[in-house]
Amino acid sequence: MVTNRSSSRVSACPSYTPLLASLTDFQAVQQTFPQILAERARAEPDAPAFCRWNGSDGVPVTWAQCAATVRDVALGLDAIGVDRGDRVAIMSPACVEWVMSALGILSIGAIPVGVYPTSSAREIQQTLGHSEATVVIVSSGSDAAKIAGVAADLTSLRVVVGLEGEPAGIPASITAMGWDALCESGRARHSDAPDLFDGLVAAGDIDQPAALFYTSGSTGTPKGVTHTHRTLQYAVLSFAMCYPQMGAKRHDLVGFLGLSHVAPALIGVFAPLMTRLVITYCSMEERRAALIGVRPTAVLWPPRMHEKLLSEALAEMKAASAWFRVGYRLAMKVGRGVVARRWKGEPVPWHLALLYRIALRRIFLPLRAKVGVDRLEVSWTASGAMTPEVTELWQVWGLDLRELFGTTETCGTVLAQWDQAFPPPGTVGKSLPDPRWMTRATEEGELLIAAPLLFRDYWGDPTATAEAMDGDWYRTGDLVDIHADGEVKLIGRLKDVVITSGGKTVSPQPIEVRLKASPLIEEAVVVGDGRKYLTVLIWPSADGQALGRDALTRGVHTWIAETNSELARPLQLKDFRVVSRALSQEGGELTAKGTIRRSPIVAAFASLIDEMYALEGHQEFARQAQLTDRGRRGRRA
Repeated sequence: MVTNRSSSRVSACPSYTPLLASLTDFQAVQQTFPQILAERARAEPDAPAFCRWNGSDGVPVTWAQCAATVRDVALGLDAIGVDRGDRVAIMSPACVEWVMSALGILSIGAIPVGVYPTSSAREIQQTLGHSEATVVIVSSGSDAAKIAGVAADLTSLRVVVGLEGEPAGIPASITAMGWDALCESGRARHSDAPDLFDGLVAAGDIDQPAALFYTSGSTGTPKGVTHTHRTLQYAVLSFAMCYPQMGAKRHDLVGFLGLSHVAPALIGVFAPLMTRLVITYCSMEERRAALIGVRPTAVLWPPRMHEKLLSEALAEMKAASAWFRVGYRLAMKVGRGVVARRWKGEPVPWHLALLYRIALRRIFLPLRAKVGVDRLEVSWTASGAMTPEVTELWQVWGLDLRELFGTTETCGTVLAQWDQAFPPPGTVGKSLPDPRWMTRATEEGELLIAAPLLFRDYWGDPTATAEAMDGDWYRTGDLVDIHADGEVKLIGRLKDVVITSGGKTVSPQPIEVRLKASPLIEEAVVVGDGRKYLTVLIWPSADGQALGRDALTRGVHTWIAETNSELARPLQLKDFRVVSRALSQEGGELTAKGTIRRSPIVAAFASLIDEMYALEGHQEFARQAQLTDRGRRGRRA
């Protein structure tokens, strides 16, 4: 039996009511997160705060245990001279210690700063230098080595704490200590001054900074986004609107995505304090086993995770019996018929609904159980474009996959497909059902947001803060189309718009998303700014690379021609190049989140791009694409 799915501990103290037990008329309480933690630990000390995956079970960390460790961390940081307002960085994969570190930092009025463990040396130096972090907590020796490599440029850094013990290789000018030593010094300080911790927590203010998140930097230098306890509480509320029962009954979630990302941090660090959400933390390598063991009831994953789970589930088909594979093919016909009717708003005939219930019970739920998502009813995705084919397949399998939208500056959700089960793809929903969440578009089509979860400012950059705001409205930089019914369709980033020499304005993302629906293509970057027509750089997937160069080129050519047949003529791609070199985070072509940076990519592959515009080399491709288009139109006729 999986320990962290036991609900008996949750109701150990029924007198305690989480802050979001009711979403109606929620107002941010006048408490900081450490103050909320103290209340939670007093009210239900034996209930699970989080769980730690031990390879086979989720082992609970109770609220009392969590509060005690947070106190030790806080007083340990106080003992080494961390003051209120100081920035303390955490550079670690998702784990229980990340959470308790953040809450310990907040308990003394300091500010946690997440650093991506996958960051390059340049990005680490930029984040720690810009935030002027005085302490950094690292998870491993390799992380410590990265810090050591840039330490000479970090004039504010005084202490490096290693979760696995005292880190080696740290310059003598910087103190190195282990996690256990930090906590032990905190316990000793508590013994000497029993009232110190409570006084530090009581001095907190809800409008003080509670987190410093750095943007991906996909369109420029990453900016530090400041959120307060108040804005984060409203951000938790926005997530709870996606799971309205989260404050009333237990929801389980598996935490393996990096907590330096804004959405995982919101859900993994702050939401459990205000709801009955219980996170089981595991490493990325343990993800599959933990998902199967926990069987989560709530998720918010980027599209790549939904795609990866689909691939893993479909791979299980190879070991399935012949009868199951036949059943799957029949079930898919039934499921696609149901989904098609749902998307059109048509009723599902009783006989088809009956067949679908059988398919769900006998085929789709057992298949979903192979990857641990059979208990999920609603699944949410954000932070990237989801291909319609992926949405359709999950919905055929009975998982109500929906999209939502938020930014680092909002931390939480501002748009979501909240009002329709099994919604068709193509939009990110509408404003949340709370009048304080408002959206509108400028004449140019830029999405503007006004809501109580908006960030306080960009750290140390009042000019950028002012530029991001239009009065009380935050300028997202995203181009949208708002339908008459309030549904919002994302078109692309304002800064990514391509303007051809003929004056045609093109947002490249929708074209790129369509291209990446091919199993042969991992990444695609459409170019053509200041040129007569559009072309594209293609990075092949592992499946594509396995084909060999010639077969891959033919496959990509066919797929681009197919894509062109669905595009207006000015949007069609006239040529392409398959790129053999992977995109590089170190070279500035990818952000720490894996998002592409267009300008560095265009500069790095300028010679390949120039080839596509030299002479009339694109004519054969254009001719074949035109023939494909004619053939498809003929078949439609």
